[in-house]
Order: sequence, then C-alpha cells, then structure tokens
Amino acid sequence: MGATRRRGEDLEAAIHAAVQSQLMEHGYAALTFEGVAASAGTSKAVLYRRWPTKAAMVFASMTDKDKAPLATPDTGSLVGDLTQLLHDGNELFSHRGRDIILGILSDTDEDTAWSMRELIFRRSAEIVRPIVERACARGELGTHPIPTRALALPMDLLRNETLLRRKLDDAGIGEIVGVCVVPLFETLSGRDAG
Repeated sequence: MGATRRRGEDLEAAIHAAVQSQLMEHGYAALTFEGVAASAGTSKAVLYRRWPTKAAMVFASMTDKDKAPLATPDTGSLVGDLTQLLHDGNELFSHRGRDIILGILSDTDEDTAWSMRELIFRRSAEIVRPIVERACARGELGTHPIPTRALALPMDLLRNETLLRRKLDDAGIGEIVGVCVVPLFETLSGRDAG
C-alpha cells in the first residue's frame, strides 16, 4: 500500500518546512523546486500550482511561519531593548537573511515585492510596539501614540544597513538607537513636551 497523500494544511506545512530546510542548507541561490519537492515528499507540479516562481514560494514560506524570526527583548529599558533587538536582527540578517532578501528581490514580480514590503513593514512595527509600550509604562516615553512608520524605523534602518554593508558593528547599532530612534520616539510620544 502506498503512502497517504497529504493535502491542505499538512501539505502546506511540509512544503514550508522543506523550503526553510533547503534555504538553511543551500541558501536562496541554490534552492530549487526539485529540491523542495523531494524534501517535502511531493512533486514539482504541486509546487508550481501554488507558486509560479521560486521567489513567491520562498516568500510564502516566510509569511506562513508561526513563530516570528525575532523575539521582542525585555531588558528593562528602552535603550537596552532596542539595542538587543538590533543585535539579534543583525545576526539574523547577516547569517542567511541578507542573501534570502536580496535573492527574492532580484527574482520577484511587482505583486510579490509589494506584499513582501508590506509584511516586513507590519512585522517590524509589531516587534517594536511592545518595547514602546513598556517604555511608556516605565515613564521613559510620553503617552502620545507613535505612528506605525516610526515603530518600523529601527528594523528598517538595520535592514538597510545590513543589505548594503553586510553586518553592522556595535557603534552603528548605538547610533541607530541613540541618534535616530530614541530621540524620535521621545518627541513623537510627547515626552519632550513640558
């Protein structure tokens, strides 16, 4: 008797796991539909029915992950939290993230590029929002809401630096936190008023 054919969520989960495994083992450039299909125990035709390109398939696996690639740190201070977040993000981007993002961007169509931008923007703000909420509760920031675009700024700056320069050093992280982000958050939250 043959193996049971997987469908729906089980198949999607197996495919996404295979994509992630292939990315970690081979990197974006060497990832193939054939390799993913073999790893997931399915066929290339199944993959092509879902995603017309490698970029779309990899992007789908990134968006489907239950666990965010970065955890929101809680060091007890705004500067400490932002610094730790950027250190963690720096490690993530400089390991394989940079190659994956550049690979997707080079292969992607306009719709996938737009979806990727929106997802990254939203997730960046979601990671930073708890840091800001705790800083407000501690009195490090004022009570005015900080716009989503500003919340995404720390991760946007880090991503820009790592894509263009590769790994960011401690001084660069310190500048992003101390020169760019904390003063902006203080101003937008109304902490400087009064």
